[in-house]
Amino acid sequence: MLNIALLIKKYSVPFIFGLIGFVLLLTGFLKEQSIEFIFSAIVILGSAIISAMNVSGKLSAKMTKIIGFISLGMALVVLGFTYTSISDTVEHNNNYKACKGLSIRNLRDCQTAQKAYLSKNKVYAHDWKTLITFIKEDSIAILDAEGSVPSRKITEKERDYLIQFNLYKRGQAIDNKMTELEAYYLSKSPEIPVELVGFRRDTINVSFIETTFSKNRSYIKERKDNGYGEFSAENLKYIPFTDNKEMWKIDTASVVIGGDTLPTMRIEGTLPLTEIKGASRKESMFFGKLDNSDLSGSWEVQ
Repeated sequence: MLNIALLIKKYSVPFIFGLIGFVLLLTGFLKEQSIEFIFSAIVILGSAIISAMNVSGKLSAKMTKIIGFISLGMALVVLGFTYTSISDTVEHNNNYKACKGLSIRNLRDCQTAQKAYLSKNKVYAHDWKTLITFIKEDSIAILDAEGSVPSRKITEKERDYLIQFNLYKRGQAIDNKMTELEAYYLSKSPEIPVELVGFRRDTINVSFIETTFSKNRSYIKERKDNGYGEFSAENLKYIPFTDNKEMWKIDTASVVIGGDTLPTMRIEGTLPLTEIKGASRKESMFFGKLDNSDLSGSWEVQ
């Protein structure tokens, strides 16, 4: 009984470290861990074997010290490799997040630009030159509104004035409160109702790039808060973190739905960085489809 207790006392530490080393080594191979992880597991397992040989008397104290110093050196080397590997992994993860974030931001900007281009030209921009020129040089129509619609019915006199715009017929009953269109016409009448003085609903043309991007305060703040830098129409075509060597691909087409021909488009590309460092499969990002008019992005469908 005493011998068993003594054996447990002598070999408990080597056994525990040996078990830990074996489990880590097995995990390293099964889970495809880094070479640093596997090497560390081997060092732990080897140290456990040396410790067992030492307590059993099969290894002299001098030799144990020599092997111990060698193991220490190897452990320091592994520590250095591990630190470098961790630093590289952290940098990779930060770059991946920045790359994907900027890619989403740029693709959303392209969505906005293509929608505006479609609204004005009835088709999508078919290449980057066309889209970038539109962003930089074109204008869009926006509503210049001031004042609110009075919460009352129009009078009979006002109704008679609105007949010329085919909104009413003479003697027609006035059942509902004043509408936006009625208020607009009445604000242009010779006798403007008091509540409609200063009422305005006009369409004006404004610079697309200034209104949407370069002078849009909330947009500028978002780019600044996320570290995306200043907006550049020219850079929209490039996939981030490719040194302007890889471009997003634009495709346009049309599809017939219910007898109507609708324009369709898709912008897509592959991120240069993977979510997990060392992974072989890269991530594709896109928005739009060629077989229907849906413009949703891949980042929106999770």
